[in-house]
Amino acid sequence: MKQTIRHIGMIIFMHIICCALHAQRFTNITLDGAQTVYAIMQDSQGLMWIGTDAGLFSYDGYHSYRHFGDCTVANTRVNALAQQSNMLYLATGNGLQAFDLDTYAYRPSTATAAGTATTRKTPTELRVIDLRHGSDGYGSDVYALLPTRRGLLKGTISGLYLGRRQIAFCQGTQPLVNALAYDAHRRCYWIGTEGALYRADLQLNSFTRIDALNGHSIKCFALAANGTLYIGTDDGLFSLAASGTISHYQHDSHDASSIPNNIVWACYVDKWQNVWIGTDNGLSRLSSYTYYIYTPLYKATLSNEGNCLHALCQTRDGEWWMGGTNGVIRQSKAWYRQNNSQYPLSHNRVRKIYQDREGGIWVCTDHGINLYDRRSGQMRNFIVYDPTRRYSTAWAYDILQDRQGRMWMASYMGGIFVVDRQRLVQTVTAATASSPSATATLVADVHLADHGANALSALHVGQLVTDAQGMVWASTGNHVDCINPKTMKVEAVSVGDVVNYLMADARGNVWMGSNGKVRCYVMEGKAAWPVKPREWQIGGKVACMCDVDGRTWVVSGQECCVIGLDGKSFRFKIPQDITPMTVYYSPTQRQVVMGGNDGYVTLNADAPTASAHPRRLMLAGVMVNGSQLQGAMADGRAAGSGDGRVKTLEQAPRTMDRLVIESDENNFTLQLTDLPFSDHPSAVYAYRLEGSDHDWQYMTHHNLDISYNGLPHGSYHLTVHAVDGEGNIGDEVYRLDISILPPWYLSLWAKLVYTLLAAAIAWGSFKFVWVRKRLAEERRQKAEILEQVDARMSFFNRLAEDLKNAVGHRSFDEILDLTNSYLGIQAEKVEIEEPELSPADQRLLKEITEAIEAHMIDSDFNVTTLQEIVGMGGKQLYRKVKAMTGKTPVEYIRDIRMHKAALMLKEGKFSVSEVMYTVGFSNSSYFSKCFSKAYGTTPTEYMKR
Repeated sequence: MKQTIRHIGMIIFMHIICCALHAQRFTNITLDGAQTVYAIMQDSQGLMWIGTDAGLFSYDGYHSYRHFGDCTVANTRVNALAQQSNMLYLATGNGLQAFDLDTYAYRPSTATAAGTATTRKTPTELRVIDLRHGSDGYGSDVYALLPTRRGLLKGTISGLYLGRRQIAFCQGTQPLVNALAYDAHRRCYWIGTEGALYRADLQLNSFTRIDALNGHSIKCFALAANGTLYIGTDDGLFSLAASGTISHYQHDSHDASSIPNNIVWACYVDKWQNVWIGTDNGLSRLSSYTYYIYTPLYKATLSNEGNCLHALCQTRDGEWWMGGTNGVIRQSKAWYRQNNSQYPLSHNRVRKIYQDREGGIWVCTDHGINLYDRRSGQMRNFIVYDPTRRYSTAWAYDILQDRQGRMWMASYMGGIFVVDRQRLVQTVTAATASSPSATATLVADVHLADHGANALSALHVGQLVTDAQGMVWASTGNHVDCINPKTMKVEAVSVGDVVNYLMADARGNVWMGSNGKVRCYVMEGKAAWPVKPREWQIGGKVACMCDVDGRTWVVSGQECCVIGLDGKSFRFKIPQDITPMTVYYSPTQRQVVMGGNDGYVTLNADAPTASAHPRRLMLAGVMVNGSQLQGAMADGRAAGSGDGRVKTLEQAPRTMDRLVIESDENNFTLQLTDLPFSDHPSAVYAYRLEGSDHDWQYMTHHNLDISYNGLPHGSYHLTVHAVDGEGNIGDEVYRLDISILPPWYLSLWAKLVYTLLAAAIAWGSFKFVWVRKRLAEERRQKAEILEQVDARMSFFNRLAEDLKNAVGHRSFDEILDLTNSYLGIQAEKVEIEEPELSPADQRLLKEITEAIEAHMIDSDFNVTTLQEIVGMGGKQLYRKVKAMTGKTPVEYIRDIRMHKAALMLKEGKFSVSEVMYTVGFSNSSYFSKCFSKAYGTTPTEYMKR
């Protein structure tokens, strides 16, 4: 009776676990700015499109993107979605809208909205879209459409119609028909109403109500490739399998991974057979065929206690054992823990779980080793000592069985202990027969320590493996020893680095994982010692490894490198639910289990091979200065803003091969996606921006965003490549040209203006320098001429003096005649009619004349200078000079200068330039002009007379 009750309890327990695992597969997605999801669709490139109570969204597996702005016509409820070519049509609260998938811009719809031409001026809410015949005639009372061979089925508020003919499928008043679907697998139609689910034959003659869903408001249908029908209701999601089994998914407030809300408005099955559910509380995804399943420990054990898993083992009968920091879990059977009265364990810290060739289960802990007793279901603890009892297996780290059937045990600070298995089992069984909780003790047959004839490299032995030749390899921190089990001879293996993990594959090759490197000693065949290892640089610290069908999976952080001896390697991202501490491969189930803190991930062994040939990435969104770039509304405004001030995209990011942004938009993020919901693990990628980056940047975060801040203006080229198992750059998966325009003051027009200004400044500077040089040259020439004039005047003065002394004995008239005849100069008689002036005026005029003659050589001499010399104001000087000479002061100064110039030119002793500088002119053209005005001829012609 007790056995029967136990079996019944176990069945119930397994059923609860299966239900828990089944329910946990929902992935819930929050859409920023929206609450309820009414429509879901996938485009040809795999991107998901979601119609919500606020407007249209897209989702790429990492981010959701809004395609509407607040207070715009697109900010409305979207009831249905349909794609035709590159246009996405939306049945909304504001009528039919068209969204261009190539530009992410709203276009004027070519289809007609409900009603006549007059009523179409006011937008009418639409719930359905018919791209075959247009939406004309379908108002807000039509809830579902289904094209059939017999015509168009319409679900309306007043029942079911085929064309214009109503079809009665139940007695009495026909209910509201919310949903219609054609089932090719069952060859029938499904009709969802307010309160029931009906199945109809293809002739629409026979209708059968599904009693299991009576009373449920059916809102939507979705059909999977395996024939499963998903049904959205006001009471959660139902699935009707091809076998007829019905499953019910409901919201669980204690489970964040359950369906987010029980009111399901939309269902959709994508091309990877993911089931997308739109609810009153956002979007959810049920991955029925996912490449991995994450199992939180509390769902597998129905206990709130955790366990950080460090050891996994599947026995040959398919039973899973999991150990870590809180005991050993025998899946669906028992949890062995320290001080547990029902299932005691010597210590909670479990290092290794091992099954020998006879089927025995051995558990290494921090208090000896436990041997599982199948008859009692309990653990038998024992500790092995060396003959001196100085060393023991109190801290047991590993255990294995050699080809001779002996058990090898590795201990912390104890070395290696070897005991015959039969003797070990008999001793433990006998010692614990009367007291199962007792600890058996025995002395090892062989003990290896760090001293003696066969000394190990170190006393702390962490792991043991056997190779293809039967040799036992032991890791001792920074060392590895190879031990011949027949002779117990120890050979030290040079590794040169700390060994984090030691593993032997199915062919007996020994693998070592260290910090950033994996090394393999190929021992299969007739390998001669010493064996030269093969190495792979993986770039990260190795946490654990396992052999999966001839390829070694190397776990490093959140990445897994898959390495083959054929030279081919690749890597993929481990699902973000867990950071693996241990990994184990089940050949019978072809699954890889990665254990971590409070849970484990089960992966399909074939799924990561898709990462070996990564497909091209897609640019799903662009953020500039923290804002998402949007397409345009039909009126040209940005879809992301009601005022149109947000920059608009000219084309959809996924069709973009060149991004052009302004200089003040140089803080941007490119949101790439590999559609992680497409039932394969994501590869590991690296990118480089030519023109900015010198090295490759590895994308180690959980999304594929690439961000740059403060880039200077210029042209850049971005490339993204997959990374292989050794961290090498592999195939290119994305490229984009990026141009950051210069600021206005560095634009082409600005540079042209700068060039013109620079040219003008250069010309002005040249002109200034040229004039300065010319003036300096003129001053130099003037100084030379004045020196020559002074020399000539001195010469003539001396000549006159000499003549006077030489002819002193002659009369004055004779000397004068001689001088005149010698010089050839005749006195010019000029009759000047002097005005009659008062003595005071005569003195003033003489003073003015003398001042002018004294400063005649000064080119800067002017009326102002004359005023200062004679001490008279400007107006008074003007009146006096005008009254005395009939000329203005300026004219009087010029006349005296011109008179002096005429006398000097007449004498013929001086050149025109000498005369010009002598009378105070520095510009020859101005001097010639003034002289011509005074004497009616040029200075040169005057001199020739």
